[in-house]
Amino acid sequence: MVSGLRKHIMQFPTQLLLMAIGALLFIPFIGTVHLFDWDEINFAESAREMLLTRNFRNVQINFQPFYEKPPLFIWLQALSMHYFGVNEFAARLPNAICGIITMLVVFNVGRYIFSSLMGVLWALLFACSILPHIYFRSGIIDPVFNLFIFLGIFFLFKVVNLNDFEDSRTRRRNRRWNLLLSAVFIGLATLTKGPVAILVLVLTSSVYFFVHRGKLKIELSEIAVWWVLVALIVTAWLGFDFRENGLNFVREFVQYQLRLLQTEDAGHGGPFYYHVVALLIGVFPSSALIFDSFRKNAYDDSTQHFFKRWMIYLLLVVLVLFSIVKTKILHYSSLCNFPITFLAAYYLYYLFEGKMKWTWRQTVPLLTIGVLIVAALTGGIFVMQRPDVFMNFIRDDFAKDCLSAPVYWTRNDIIYGFVYLACIVIAIALSQTKHVRWGAYLLIMSSGLFTATALAFTIPRVEKYTQAALIEFLESKKGEDCVIETAGFKSYAHYFYADKQPPVANDAAKKLYIITKSPKVATISTWYGELNELYRKNGWVFFEKVQ
Repeated sequence: MVSGLRKHIMQFPTQLLLMAIGALLFIPFIGTVHLFDWDEINFAESAREMLLTRNFRNVQINFQPFYEKPPLFIWLQALSMHYFGVNEFAARLPNAICGIITMLVVFNVGRYIFSSLMGVLWALLFACSILPHIYFRSGIIDPVFNLFIFLGIFFLFKVVNLNDFEDSRTRRRNRRWNLLLSAVFIGLATLTKGPVAILVLVLTSSVYFFVHRGKLKIELSEIAVWWVLVALIVTAWLGFDFRENGLNFVREFVQYQLRLLQTEDAGHGGPFYYHVVALLIGVFPSSALIFDSFRKNAYDDSTQHFFKRWMIYLLLVVLVLFSIVKTKILHYSSLCNFPITFLAAYYLYYLFEGKMKWTWRQTVPLLTIGVLIVAALTGGIFVMQRPDVFMNFIRDDFAKDCLSAPVYWTRNDIIYGFVYLACIVIAIALSQTKHVRWGAYLLIMSSGLFTATALAFTIPRVEKYTQAALIEFLESKKGEDCVIETAGFKSYAHYFYADKQPPVANDAAKKLYIITKSPKVATISTWYGELNELYRKNGWVFFEKVQ
C-alpha cells in the first residue's frame, strides 16, 4: 500500500501537467461562437428548459417531452448553466472538463498496462488528434458517453484479466470492486445516451470470448450481478419517469433507435465505408500511426497483449456496428477515438524503446492524409475568399445566398495549413533519425496547435455564412412577448436564442414571426396566409404574420 501511494504521488506532477495542457487546449474561447444546430443547441435548450421549469426528471424540447436522449448529460449542462449562466461557455464546459478527465484516465490506464511514457503518449495523442480535440470543445453528448463506455470496458477487462501474483482473497475483493465499477460506468453511459453502451460492451466481450475459444474468465454469477447492477442504475431514473409518464419514454426511445438503424434519419446517410474514411481523416495524426500496432508483438506481456486485443475488438465492433446503421453521423463512431489513439501510442511507445521501426507504413499515411487535410482547409478558405468565382458551380440557391455574407478573409489565412504540413514533413524526417522523440512530439503538438488555431480563425467566420443572420434576428427578439416559428426547415435555435418561455393560454394572440430559407419563400404563404416580409439576410427570410 505504501509503495502504491508513493508511485501515485510521484506521478502527480505529470498528471498536473496533463491537466494544464488539457485546460489550455479545451477551455479558452469555447464561449465565443454560438452553438450550432442541431445537436449543440438541442441539448443546451433541454438544459435551459430544465432550469426554467425546475423539472429535472424529464428531458424537454419546446417544453414538450423529448424522448430521444436520457437526461444525464443534460443534467451536467444544467449544472454548468446554474453556475455560469445560460450561454455557450456553460453548454460546452462539461465536455472541456471531460477532455481533461479523459486525458487523466488514459494516462493512468496506459501507466497501469505499460508505463508512464505510454500513458503520456496516449493522453497527448488523444488531446491533439483533430476530431477528439473538436469534440472536447463542443456541446454534444458523445465525449461523456464514450468515456463512461471505455471505463466500463476497462474495469471489465480487469475482472477477466486474472493477476496471478495476488492471493485469492485479494483477487476476489478486486474482482468484485472492478465488476461494480464496470457496471456503474455502463449504467451511467446508458443514462447518458442509451443502451447502445451495453450493446458495445456485450459485443466486444463476445468477440473476445469467441476468438479466444471461450476463455473469458468470468463466472455466470458475476455476469448476473453485473446485469443486476446496471439495471438498478438505469431503473433508478426510469422508475421516476415511469410513475409520471408510464412507458412513453421507453416506447418512443426504442422507435427512435430503430429509425436510426433502418433509415437515413434527417438525411444523414452515407456509404458503408463512411466511418472508416471519417476516422482515418478525423483522428489524424493517430490514425496514420496504427498500422504496425495490429501485429503480434513478442515484447508484450500477457496483460499488455490482452488489453491490445480488447482495444482492437472495440475498434472493430464500433466500426461494424455503425457502418450497418443507416444513419451516418460523424460522432456516432467517436468511441473509436480510444482504440485508435491507444494503438498510435502503442506504436510510438515501442518506437521510442527501439523495438519498432519507422517505415513507409507511417510515412505514406501521414503525408497522404496530412496533404488532404491541409488541401481541404486551404481550398475551403480559397473558395470563401472568392465566392463569386464559384457561384456558377453551386446549384443550391440557399448556399449561394449564404455565401453572399460579407466575411473578411486575408491571404495569410492559408499560411497555418502550410506551416502544419511543414511540421509533418519535419516530424517524419526526425523520426527516421536518432531524434525520433523530437519528431513524434513535434507531430503531436503541432496537430493540437493546428486544430486549435483552425477552430479559432475559421469557425467564427464560417458561422457568419451559415447561421449568424438567423441568430442575430432571434437574439433581437429576446424578451419580446412573441411567438417564433420556423418554416421549411428544422431548428432548435429559436427556442434557445430567443429565450422562449413556457407556453401560456394567450400564445395564439401574440405577435407571430416566421423564419424560412430563401428557396422556401414562395410556398410558405400557403401555410400561413398573409405575411409581411421584414427583411432578408444571407439566405434567411424573416416574416411577421399579418393580424
